[in-house]
Amino acid sequence: MGDGMEESMIRVSLDRVEEGIAVLLTEDGWTWNVPADSLPEGSDEGDVIDVVFRLNPRETRKLADRVAELQRMLLRRTAEREEEGSSDGSR
Repeated sequence: MGDGMEESMIRVSLDRVEEGIAVLLTEDGWTWNVPADSLPEGSDEGDVIDVVFRLNPRETRKLADRVAELQRMLLRRTAEREEEGSSDGSR
């Protein structure tokens, strides 16, 4: 894996844009709906677009850290509520 610059690509054609949603068609017939403002400037119906997928290790770590912090917060809250419940005899 290394530098996090691994990429894959899928080729699509822009079928249409409806209410701000671009409908893309893959070469094997699947449709893919994406926000129209994410398309390259000047994209028009019938255009072929190469979509590149790239791993982003830095953002992955940030997300994992955020999820871990939320889990810790929930565990603390659960433990506090359990302590409150056992101290007032409501168990």
